[in-house]
Amino acid sequence: MKDEYDVIVVGSGPGGSTVAKEMSLLKKKVLLIEKGGDIKKVGNLVSSVLMLNRFGLTRSLENNWVVSAATYGGTTNLAAGCAIPPPEIIFGPHGIDLSKEAEEAKDEMWITKLPDDLLGKANLRLLEAANDLGYNWDKIENFIDPEKCVPDCSKCMMGCSKGAKWTARVFGDEAQKNGAVLKLHTTINRVIVENGRAVGVEGKAWGKKVQFFGKSVVLSSASGNVPILKNTGIDRAGKSLACDFLKFVGGIGKGINTTKANPMTVGTLEHYESDGILLTPVFHSWSTFAMHLLLMSPKRLPKFFNVWKYTGIMVKIRDELAGEIHSNSKFSKPVTKKDNDRFNKGVDIIKKVLKKVGCKEDSIFVSEPMGAHPSASCRIGDVVDSNLETEIENLYCCDSSVFPEAMGLPVVWTTVALGKRLSKHLNSAI
Repeated sequence: MKDEYDVIVVGSGPGGSTVAKEMSLLKKKVLLIEKGGDIKKVGNLVSSVLMLNRFGLTRSLENNWVVSAATYGGTTNLAAGCAIPPPEIIFGPHGIDLSKEAEEAKDEMWITKLPDDLLGKANLRLLEAANDLGYNWDKIENFIDPEKCVPDCSKCMMGCSKGAKWTARVFGDEAQKNGAVLKLHTTINRVIVENGRAVGVEGKAWGKKVQFFGKSVVLSSASGNVPILKNTGIDRAGKSLACDFLKFVGGIGKGINTTKANPMTVGTLEHYESDGILLTPVFHSWSTFAMHLLLMSPKRLPKFFNVWKYTGIMVKIRDELAGEIHSNSKFSKPVTKKDNDRFNKGVDIIKKVLKKVGCKEDSIFVSEPMGAHPSASCRIGDVVDSNLETEIENLYCCDSSVFPEAMGLPVVWTTVALGKRLSKHLNSAI
C-alpha cells in the first residue's frame, strides 16, 4: 500500500518552505524534499561554497556566471537579507495581488529597517553623497533581527552564524515541528502522472531510485524545475528565462570602504519603474572577487590585493527574457543590448556617487555581469496559470521560476508571498 502525502514539495527555498509550513499548520500531511544537505556551521567560505550548486561555478553557455544554491533553505542562506515587497508592476497585469500575503509574511520574516549603527558608516556616507547629488536614497528593509545582528560583520552572504538573518530554514523547521517530513540529499527527476493528474514524484536518494506519492506536487527548486517538467512532458518550460543580471562597481578612496558594512541596507528604487535598475551598496567577498577576476582575465588578478579597500555599489537590472534551460540542465543566457543599456545607466550613476565620497576615477572597477537568481523559466501565463498550476492537474510551481518577467529585485519576500497564496488555494483544492 502506497504511503500518500497531501502535499509533496520539491525544494526547500522560500517558496517551498512556506508551502510546507502553511500546509503543516493546516494539519496536512507534508513531504519536503531537498537536493542538498543541512550544513549547520555557516558564516565561512567553506560553508558558503558547499551550499552552492556546483560549488558556485555554474555558468551559462555564454560563460555568464549565474548563482543558485542546493541546500536546506535554498539561496536564503546566502542572500544579503534585503527585503523588497512584491512589485505590483510585475504581478498586477496577471490579476495577482500579493499585498495581503506580503503583509502576513512581514512579521514572520523579521522584516524591518536596521538602526544606523548596524548600517555601517560607509553606507551612511554613500546615502548622504547620493542625496547630495540629487538622487533619492534611503534605508532599505531587511529580514534581519536587529537584536541579534552584529555591527561591522557583513557576512550575510556567507550564511549568518548569529541567527540574525531570516532564512527559509526557519519555516522548514516549523513545518517539521508540525509533522512535516524532510528528506535531504534527494534529487527528483520527474513527476509521476496518471490520467492527466500528478500523483507523485520519482528520483534518486544516495544513488537509489525513490518514489513518493501525494495528492498534490509543488516544484520549488527554481531553475531545477525545468528539467523535471521537461521529463514530465511539459517541453515549453525553460524556453527563455531571466536571472536579474547585476554588476559590482567599486572604487578606492581615503577613509571609506564597504568591507564591513552590512550589504544592501540602503539604496534606491527611484530608477526601477522607468529604467529597470536597483542601486544598493554591496561588493564581492574576497573569495568571489578572486574567482571573478580569474574568470574575467588572469591579467586582472593583481586587483585582488585591493579587495579590502573597495567601496562597492551594485546595479541590478530587469534583464530581458532570453536564452533557454535544456533538459540536461545546461542553459544559455545572453546579455542583450537593452540589458547593456540599463547597466550603462546604472554604472554611470554609481561612478558619480563613488567620486562624491572621494574615490579616484582610475581606481574604479566594473565587474562583468553575473546572474543573481534564475527566474521566469516557468512563467505565469505560459507554463503555469494564475494559481501556479501547470497543464497537469495538481502539479504546481512556486518559486522565482513563475515570475512572468524579470523582477530585477531581491526575490525572497515575493516568493514567500506566493507560497502563502498558493497554500490557500491548495487548502481549498485538497
